[in-house]
Amino acid sequence: MSNNKPIVFFDSGVGGLPYLKLALEKLPRESFIYVADRRNYPYGHKSAEHIRQEVVRAIADITKRFDPKLITIACNTASVVALDALRKRFDLPFVGVVPAIKPAAALTRNRRVGVLATQQTLANEYIADLIRKFAGGCEVVLIPASKLRDLIEERFFSVTEAEKRAVVLEAARKVQSSRVDAVVLACTHFLHVEGLFREILDSTTLLVDSRQGVVSQLARVLKNRNLEARNNGAENNRMKNNGAEKKRPDARFFLTASSPLEEHYRKYCTHFGLEFCGVL
Repeated sequence: MSNNKPIVFFDSGVGGLPYLKLALEKLPRESFIYVADRRNYPYGHKSAEHIRQEVVRAIADITKRFDPKLITIACNTASVVALDALRKRFDLPFVGVVPAIKPAAALTRNRRVGVLATQQTLANEYIADLIRKFAGGCEVVLIPASKLRDLIEERFFSVTEAEKRAVVLEAARKVQSSRVDAVVLACTHFLHVEGLFREILDSTTLLVDSRQGVVSQLARVLKNRNLEARNNGAENNRMKNNGAEKKRPDARFFLTASSPLEEHYRKYCTHFGLEFCGVL
């Protein structure tokens, strides 16, 4: 049995794109739709109940329009706050993003782990529960970095490299002052500047994220539920042209909210080889 319906990736903005990139590499037969919830961005300053209601509403619109076979909530805050409600409301499999506290606790040598995220994610009881379950033998330092999230979402392609580096440096200094040797990138947006973090931080400081785990879980759910796609030609669409990857017709990008649309979303689509489709 196979199923050529699309897989949806949903995030508050562009943070989930690195997760989608890995999914495109590992699951070349699948078709993907990425939805950035521009209407409600940022989630970090809103109440948990408000986020939950808006995410459920957005997913209702998405399922009605696209009839997906599976939805990946590629956002730590939305996963932490709304995943249970989504699973109760919709008869669909959901894969969420879980902050990688468990692997970080296994990797740390000095038993000090940092969690870099938005304030909303850090304040949720779900994070405290993950720490109790998987990092009981560690000292865990919670490090808010909403300014970095906003730069990546709103100004990533308009600021100079020096300005970008300065904001990353501010977050990196918080990590350094916390004396952790493993830091969880618990906001998906931060993966866009992973390279800069690696340049700035000491090589002994490990950066830990959940991309591999999320995409592996996605593959397991597809297989276990007999939802894997037939060959739809997607492999042939990923042809290289002078070193740049062509847009994939099976990977589309949408936004919630109304026009006018900021140009940087088109630039993200170009960067990741996605088809920019405008507003839902």
